[in-house]
Amino acid sequence: MLFMKRKQSSRIYFLMSWIIAVALLVTWSPAVTLASEKIEESIPVELKISPEKDRYSPRTKIQMEAVTKKEGKSFEAKIVIKAKMDKEQTITIEPDTKIKGKNYVSKATFTPEDIIGDRVGSLGIEFEIMMSDTDKVWVGRANKRLFVDNMPGTEPVVDSEFFIYPEQTLKVGEKIKFTVHTPYKGMIREDAKFLFFSSNSVDTTQKVEKVRTTLDRKKGMYVTTGYFTPRKEGTYTPFFFLEMYDKEKDEEISGSGVVKFDVIANPKIETSLSPETATIKFGDEIYLLLTYQATGMDSAKFSREYNYDVAEINEEYDEENKTHKVLLKFNPEQKKTHKFEATVKNIETDTKATAKTTIYVK
Repeated sequence: MLFMKRKQSSRIYFLMSWIIAVALLVTWSPAVTLASEKIEESIPVELKISPEKDRYSPRTKIQMEAVTKKEGKSFEAKIVIKAKMDKEQTITIEPDTKIKGKNYVSKATFTPEDIIGDRVGSLGIEFEIMMSDTDKVWVGRANKRLFVDNMPGTEPVVDSEFFIYPEQTLKVGEKIKFTVHTPYKGMIREDAKFLFFSSNSVDTTQKVEKVRTTLDRKKGMYVTTGYFTPRKEGTYTPFFFLEMYDKEKDEEISGSGVVKFDVIANPKIETSLSPETATIKFGDEIYLLLTYQATGMDSAKFSREYNYDVAEINEEYDEENKTHKVLLKFNPEQKKTHKFEATVKNIETDTKATAKTTIYVK
């Protein structure tokens, strides 16, 4: 009898423990779920790119605008731009996001040149906004792909007249003025640009400087000017482009022109002596530095002449700057003013230049 009572008590104890455990589990479990997880909902985003084009030049200013229905109490927005090149490049932009009506409007501006320079490639634009509340998260995503090309679109197109001055005998190191006339077809969408390509120009590193475009209303055309200084002899073929926009027709028009010219070598020597003036005592010697630089000729074939007897102590050649430096020692033999001259002559072209200095001996 006693055994039966103990067995029954044990069963009752086990049953009560099981009921309590289930009650605790039911009570505690939902609280854990709500604390550790938030319900996530995807919402649509309207992503706009302006201006809308099939392809963009590296210097085009591109504006992105994303419109998302406002949800929650807080938000985080970002734009990731990925450049698809030989090696992927990624930048993240924090857009300027404001509330407009019942929407979040996020805006950001960039130029492809800031990311890939003047190279050709494609850019992937990924926008993401995350809005949250106490127990819910809303996520909006949108993406676009842009193509970047350093050659502007050619349809529709108008011909630009391209002039250079001087027209003949163009030499290395001498400035050339570019003047281009483009028929007026609307407001300027992108600044005028001059481009050189390695396939038809001996040098593509030199830029056209002081590019300026004005509107001649009487003649109904844009006048673009710029200045170019060639550093190498050979053939140059600059291309000109001006992007315009006809607001009434909602149409983009490209003005383009090209010119071809040859640049010849310009044999030239620039010389200097340091110091330019000096005063010494009779019997003393003085060291002078002769510096000269040559363009348009073989830099190794030079002769040097002096109007006084001097000793050449040392000679150095700077390969990067194409500059010769010669250290001279001069010992004047009389008390007087010496007008010292150093003449550098190129043997092949017979080009020469003279540097002068004045030395007072007392």
